Amino acid sequence: MAIKSSFGQRVKKSRLVLNYTQKDLASAIGVTPQHISFIEQERGAPSLELLPKIAEELGVSVDYLLSGKASVATDLIPAIKADKRLKIITKKALIALVEGLYSNNSES
Repeated sequence: MAIKSSFGQRVKKSRLVLNYTQKDLASAIGVTPQHISFIEQERGAPSLELLPKIAEELGVSVDYLLSGKASVATDLIPAIKADKRLKIITKKALIALVEGLYSNNSES
C-alpha cells in the first residue's frame, strides 16, 4: 500500500529535485525561508496568491502540489530547471515550449 505524500512533502520534494534551498525558493517567490519551512512542515499553508508562484518556481502544476497528481509538466520542467548545462535563456525557452505543448493537449 503506497503512502500518499502531503502538500508540504510535495513542495519539499520538488524543491530538492531542483537543488533549491528553502532560502532559494523563498527569495524567488518573495517570502521568508521560515515561511517555506512552515509550509513544508504542514505548520502553515500558502495563500491562494502564493500557491501558483510556488508551483511555477518549482516547475510543477498547482494540481500536483494539491493532489499529488503528476503531469507531463511536473516531470519535465524541474529537469529543465535543474540542468546546469543549459543557459537561462535556453531553460526559459524550453519551459515555455513544454507549457505550450501541455496546454494545447489539455484543450483538446
